[in-house]
Amino acid sequence: MKRNAFFQLIYKEDGAYLKSYPSIEGGMKLSIEDIIRYLDIKNISSYNMEDVKKFVHMSSEEKNVEVKIFSGKEIAENETVFITIDPRNLLAKIRLYPPSNNGKRVSVNDVKQLLEQKGVKYGIIDKNIETALKARLYCMDILVAKAKMPVQGKNAEIVYNFNVKKTSTPALEEDGSVDFHKLDMIENVKEGQLLATLIPEVNGEPGTDVTGAVINPGKIKTKKLKFGKNITLSDDSLKIYSNVSGNVTLIDDTVFVSDVYEVPADVGPSTGDIDYDGSVEVKGNVLTGYTVKAEGDITVNGAVEGATLIAGGKIVLKRGIQGMGRGDMHAKGDIISNFIESSNAKAGGKIISDAILHSNVIAEGEISVMGKRGLIAGGSVRSAAGVKAKTIGSTMGTQTEIEVGIDPTIIDKYHAIEKNMERLSDEKAKIIQNIAILQKRLKAKGSLEEEKMMILKQNSLRIKEIDEQMEKETEEYEILGEELDNLTGTGKIEVLDKAYPGVKMIISNVMTYLHKEAQHSAFVREGADIRIRGL
Repeated sequence: MKRNAFFQLIYKEDGAYLKSYPSIEGGMKLSIEDIIRYLDIKNISSYNMEDVKKFVHMSSEEKNVEVKIFSGKEIAENETVFITIDPRNLLAKIRLYPPSNNGKRVSVNDVKQLLEQKGVKYGIIDKNIETALKARLYCMDILVAKAKMPVQGKNAEIVYNFNVKKTSTPALEEDGSVDFHKLDMIENVKEGQLLATLIPEVNGEPGTDVTGAVINPGKIKTKKLKFGKNITLSDDSLKIYSNVSGNVTLIDDTVFVSDVYEVPADVGPSTGDIDYDGSVEVKGNVLTGYTVKAEGDITVNGAVEGATLIAGGKIVLKRGIQGMGRGDMHAKGDIISNFIESSNAKAGGKIISDAILHSNVIAEGEISVMGKRGLIAGGSVRSAAGVKAKTIGSTMGTQTEIEVGIDPTIIDKYHAIEKNMERLSDEKAKIIQNIAILQKRLKAKGSLEEEKMMILKQNSLRIKEIDEQMEKETEEYEILGEELDNLTGTGKIEVLDKAYPGVKMIISNVMTYLHKEAQHSAFVREGADIRIRGL
């Protein structure tokens, strides 16, 4: 059996000695700290530290060393039990020190009583105590109590019975054009089809620490099935079914099923604005000044002018948008358009187009302009993931800005908070001026009209509201700022043909202007610089 080296306090006629006993089977050697701890427990302070060091040094080279450490009257020291409990109360250990000559040994019951005095009540390992005492395992940490660890539960899970990652990438023809008739982006469902199944959470079981206190298992995540119209929930609330034949989409963990609303001709004077809970398909054009809003997808077979399109899912424009500075598209999913010109476009997913001209375009996913023209020229194109195009900029030096590597929504939110904090600060300054004027009148006259007193109270309450809002927004502003500062630059700009001089490129807050033409290149961030890599 493995055993550490240990020491014993022995009294002789001329004083107290330390006697060493060697380790067995690779046990640890004596340590000065262990001896000092024991002497401190026994309130023995008249020893010479150099004698203790001498004893430890000699014991490492010889067996059964004896070194006198002080002169004094004999005091019988009983076998000593030193108890340690880890900070989380998961383990309790004892460390035994031998009795001095003429000292008494402790029993198993003595050790248990000492553990109880220390608050150790649960998980006591009798066998380890018995073995430690019987084998005289001195100067060794012996585990004597162990907590019962909690059993971790399982998070709830939702299994979707449809393809939640339906492709939205159109097929490319041999000539590089995009075939908008083969989008393969609608996930069809039949009436009565099972859409999703909820696997409920499993609660964990609590444990008990060595003091008898409860150890709660980690928190588990609960979930519930979230869904829109045209869907039925089962009696046990664990399954959802489609009530209609149509298409299904998953947006922000919510399942939507819609039968498509068809507009047979143009969206214009004959239809007015369109606002529909499901998906909308426009067979004709969407004319300037009109709005199409859909909880699901929007598909336009004709052209879109200076109109507004707002979709809870995807936007698909088979002939593109010529916005004339008034076109505006917002989609929680992808935007796929033959071309985007003089318009604003914002997508929660990807943006795929044959050309983007003089437009402000934002996407959380990749922006891909790889069709027959594959051109980005003019305006601003921003993507968290990356931008890929055949050509960026023009020989005329058209002002073109490409930004990647930062989630555009984070930047927009950061600047929105910045502006709101400025507004609140201005409002507070004006209110403080008003309060100062009213307080001056109150001090001069000794009283104010009831209406003015009410204004004074309302202004004081408003300042409190502003301070609370400023504190909340400052915290969020700092978190977003830190997030922006810690960006590592994973975004990439790829140009398969040419990028022209004058193009402004920003990758994760690092900015550069292209001073000469680049061909077949990828632009990536390395540290504080933007590097060009060949494709």
